[in-house]
Amino acid sequence: MSRDNRDLKCKDIVAGVVEATIEQIPVVNFFTSAILKAKEGCLRRRFDNWQKMINERLATLEDAVFNTIGDNETFATTLLKATELASISNNKKMGYIANAVKYTAENDVDEDSLIIMLNCISKYTNSHILILKYLENPALFSDGKDYMGGGVFTYFDKHYSDFNSQLKTIILQDLYRDGLVTIGSDAIMTKSGMEAKRTTNLGDLFITIFGIENENQ
Repeated sequence: MSRDNRDLKCKDIVAGVVEATIEQIPVVNFFTSAILKAKEGCLRRRFDNWQKMINERLATLEDAVFNTIGDNETFATTLLKATELASISNNKKMGYIANAVKYTAENDVDEDSLIIMLNCISKYTNSHILILKYLENPALFSDGKDYMGGGVFTYFDKHYSDFNSQLKTIILQDLYRDGLVTIGSDAIMTKSGMEAKRTTNLGDLFITIFGIENENQ
């Protein structure tokens, strides 16, 4: 398939989903005017950006993969759900979600795990993702010092000294409750404990599906 034909097919696929999603946004009662303006203004711009992100990712698929996405149930589920999430996501988070669309086109993903991942990212902030990525390998943030009686967030606190401590506690509880990390509090521990990997298999899958492993510190 030529690059031009592929680009056209990508645009057709995503445009159809985007238009269907926009049409489903309710326009009722005295909110009608505001909703219409939002749909025609910032939401339209957001969806245009979403289409561009998806087009760029689908255009890089191998022909054998691209030609089968029409019959890929997991891909269809992801694209539909992801397009809904795009309307309430900032640009960076939208990029993560677009990565998930490409990932499900190229890989077999258990549908239960996929839905859990999408539900998680729908409520997570960029700070959730920052902390999850840190907990995957705290040792990467080590400054070489040997802290006596430190905690799993000792390196994080040195690296992000302005990060709100109360917000960090809430985020850690969210990640722990959702099964993405193994620690629910910042307990005192040894150096090896401070640097130990804290993400679960589900947390690692989250990082992989949304392309977070490529994030810089």
